[in-house]
Amino acid sequence: MSEVLIAAGKATGMFFRAPKGTAAPETPGTTPGSEWKLVGDISEDGISLKLPSGDVLRNWALAAKRKINTENGVVSAPIMDTTKTVLETLFGENNVSYTAASSAHGNITSVELAPDVTADAAAYLFLMKDGDTLVSLYSGDALITEIADVPLKGTEAAIWNASIDGTWTFSIDDGAVNS
Repeated sequence: MSEVLIAAGKATGMFFRAPKGTAAPETPGTTPGSEWKLVGDISEDGISLKLPSGDVLRNWALAAKRKINTENGVVSAPIMDTTKTVLETLFGENNVSYTAASSAHGNITSVELAPDVTADAAAYLFLMKDGDTLVSLYSGDALITEIADVPLKGTEAAIWNASIDGTWTFSIDDGAVNS
């Protein structure tokens, strides 16, 4: 494994969602179980992780006594697919309606875009690969807290840039197996 990580999305699946509390796969290379839904592809910009932050409480002698977490980690995920599963992930399964194709129209997926239309907390998993190195970023209890402006243009993909707030676990399998 190189000491420099180039974390590209795994082509066989890079972004997954499962019910809140679902455990992560055993290793970054383990295929997610059936409870994990493949959400879709992340744009070439990749995800970004803002690390958790906090404040240090100090006593009168200025000795650190306690750290108070003020923010969880936040993953920014530019989702480039626009599917029923993506909309359910972003806005909640109960807020997305679906009508199957008929002789008069194709499949219709709809969601009301309103401030109170949000998804419940869920488990999220991002899978990455760099040569033989496999990487996962997992939260068993995360919440989509923001969706940035979505460009709807004839010259680029609609990108659903979601901010996902949670406690994240970053795992690396360097690919160096014993034989």
